[in-house]
Formats: sequence, structure tokens, C-alpha cells
Amino acid sequence: MNTPFLFGKTVSTELFTNRTEEKKRLRDNFINKINTILISPRRWGKSSLVKKVAEDVQGRTTKVVMLDMMSIRNEEEFYSFLTTQVIKATSNKLTEWVDLTKQFLKHITPKISLGNDPAEDFEISFEWKEVNKNYRELLNLPEKIAIEKKIRVIICIDEFQNLESFKDPLLFQKRLRAEWQHHQHVTYCLYGSKQHMMMELFENQSMPFYKFGDVMYLPKIKRADWIKFIETQFASTNKNISKELANDIAERAQDHSYYVQQLSHLVWLHTDRRVAADNIAKATIEITEQNALLYSRDTEDLTGPQLNFLKAVANGVHNGLSSKAIIDQYDLGTSANVLKIKKTLIKKELIDDTGGNIFFLDPIYQLWFRLNILRQKIV
Repeated sequence: MNTPFLFGKTVSTELFTNRTEEKKRLRDNFINKINTILISPRRWGKSSLVKKVAEDVQGRTTKVVMLDMMSIRNEEEFYSFLTTQVIKATSNKLTEWVDLTKQFLKHITPKISLGNDPAEDFEISFEWKEVNKNYRELLNLPEKIAIEKKIRVIICIDEFQNLESFKDPLLFQKRLRAEWQHHQHVTYCLYGSKQHMMMELFENQSMPFYKFGDVMYLPKIKRADWIKFIETQFASTNKNISKELANDIAERAQDHSYYVQQLSHLVWLHTDRRVAADNIAKATIEITEQNALLYSRDTEDLTGPQLNFLKAVANGVHNGLSSKAIIDQYDLGTSANVLKIKKTLIKKELIDDTGGNIFFLDPIYQLWFRLNILRQKIV
């Protein structure tokens, strides 16, 4: 029997959990041609949300282009990847996409590489010297195709913050913004897993993409929705779990989308017919052990004061870390040093600060930290 829980992949079918308000807002933005920037910590379900809404709006007159910048190393590769995916999404025949490149690329000569299936498996690349002079042609290609075909195009770009690794990221951003802001038939959805970098790109007034569109901060899925989902998924495989134990799973994972699914999966594996508290205890230890190597590495890189800061947070100190009592108790130095530590740990993506409330970004890391560093019981 296959597991009814999925993690590590985007979800868009029956395994997609609630997000009713977020789906409606993103769908409305797509329909009304409003650019969207989606920001949240990693593994909170951004990609699944975008994929779900993209499938809902995709149709004869609306074409969705999905891009992932994870493996794109420079500006040249971005233009090639963008062009290839736009052509694939808006054309059905080999002759059609060849004609489109000839029609709209007047000053750039594309190199076309064909795979086993020319209708699907092809790649377009360019000479960098030509692109550097005429990049506007490539950035405006989606708009020109949309006008020519009388369609709307939605371009969704995951891991958008990876452009920061390009040779001149600021110039690249200026180029994108200068062209994209004029597009009337193309809508952009930009999102990524590095929350602090995404906020810098879109919330800093000095950056080119400031006020580019509607900034959506993705919240955690509500506890009640998780409980219902966990109960339903167990029941779908003829296994039962009480509301109390479903709540226990969600609470241990702190409603974190990825880890609720992973912990539920492990509990499901340990369960024959009905979930017992012992099943959850075993799964909790197992999930910390599966991630132990990563957590050990992250912890070894910490300075003494940084480690002490995490000890305080793991012990439930979520605010007031700059108070004299907490500084003395955890040997944090000075209040200025506390602020410096916090900024560093946020940049490392070990913690987050929401309205002055500091917490571990990874709830399983917090469990591992309590078990292995603080020597506390977690089950």
C-alpha cells in the first residue's frame, strides 16, 4: 500500500492541503494580471501552491510557464531557459516554434538543439555577445507572443533569489524590471526558498523590484486543517488516528508543511491499524536521526554565543533576549551582540523573527537540538 503522505515534491492533487484563502488570492492575481511575489520560509508549500493555482487557470487562452532557477548559473543561461520554456508552453508544433523565433528575434540568431522528441525535447541557446546587446528581444518575447496569439501568459519563477549569484545581479534585475513592468499580457509570479534574500529583493526601496507586485507572505497551514487532513489520509488507507494524536503530530512538527507530511508518513509506516502514542514517539526519534548529519554540521559551525542564543530559543525564550537577565543566564555578551547574533542566525536560516517572536525555522532541528545539545527528553 502506498503512503498517503507526500514530502519533498510539489503537491497539486488530493494531497494538497487547504490554503483556500491563499489559492483564491493568487488565482485572482493571475486572472487580473497582477504580478505576485510569494515569500515564506523554505518547505512551507510555496511551489505546491503555485503549481495548484497554475493548473486551475491553465487553458486555451491562458498559458503558464514554469521556471526553476535552481540550476541556472548566469544571465546567459537564464535567457536560454526562459526562451525555451516560453516557446514550449505557447507552441504545439515544431514548425510553429521555429517560426516564432524567426518572427520575433530579429537581431539574435538562436541555436536549436533537438532531442529524441523534437516537439517537446529541444533547447534554444544564443551567443552571449548577441544577447548582451539585444537582451530586450528575449525579455519581451513572451509579451510579443501573447499579443500575436491573443493569449495571456503567466510566468512563474521558482528560486528567484538565485540571480544573486550572477556576475552583476543588480544590473540583471534592472534589465528585467525595465522590460517586464511594461508587459500587459504577461503576468509574473516570483518566489524562492531563501526568505531573507527574497525580502531584500522586493521590500528594499533601493532595489529594482521594489513594488513590482502584490507581496504575499505565506502563513503556516492552520492546525485544524492539518488535523482533518491527517485523519482523512490515515482513513483512506484503512488506518485510524484520533484527533488528539493527529494534533500531536502537527504540534511536534509545528504545523510545518514538509515535516507534518514526513512525520505523518513515518507514523503511518509504524502503524498497523490504529495509531498509538508509541508510534508517534518512535517516528519522532526516527525523523531527528534522519536529519542528524545536517543538523550536526549546522551546529558545529556555530560560535559559542550563537549556540547559547539557540539554547535560549530552544528553551522557550522567544522574546526579551536582549534583557539583562537572559543575557546573563545564557552568557550572550551585550544587547548589541544579541542583535548581531540574531541577524547572523537569520541569515543562516536557522531562526526567524516574526513580530519580535523568535523561533527555529526547522522544527525538527529544534527537537534534535533539545535532544542532543540540551539533553532533554522529546518523547
